[in-house]
Amino acid sequence: MPAPGAGICDRHAVEFVASNARTCVQWLIDQGVLFDTHVQPNGKESYHLTREGGHSHRRILHAADATGKEVETTLVSRAQNHPNIQVLERSNAVDLIISDKMGLPGPRRVVGAWIWNRNKEWVETYHAKSVVLATGGASKVYQYTTNPDISSGDGIAMAWRAGCRVANLEFNQFHPTALYHPQARN
Repeated sequence: MPAPGAGICDRHAVEFVASNARTCVQWLIDQGVLFDTHVQPNGKESYHLTREGGHSHRRILHAADATGKEVETTLVSRAQNHPNIQVLERSNAVDLIISDKMGLPGPRRVVGAWIWNRNKEWVETYHAKSVVLATGGASKVYQYTTNPDISSGDGIAMAWRAGCRVANLEFNQFHPTALYHPQARN
């Protein structure tokens, strides 16, 4: 039986994820993510584990059939209530601000972002010590996809223009069920 990933995985990345998974899951629990639990025959409550497609053992924590929604809802709420995080609604990042393009000394780095404010219909400049791109993938480029409209690849393009290395763009995740209609587009 071939190994998962068929030998194309980055071994260091796999080892990093596997060795840090428990700590990361505990962090999600500490943030308030409510994974499903059940009572064992001995009366103790434990997390309910499920099995994903292709898995041979139950090892997946879940929140009913909407784990992603539970994680996202919890983390968005935490971000919105954090004193050092400003959430910009109805705004889209246009591009990252790069230090050398601004004539700033020192190593090349991201120093902010240009943001399209959809309410005011203009671009605003936000300077920052750190910028996190959490934009998802680019699966909306496919004609038939279960991905949302915002999965357009803009974040990947911004990262690439800023000098980041991108890899494995051929790997896209789709929900395994979809309704095809010949006259509909994604």
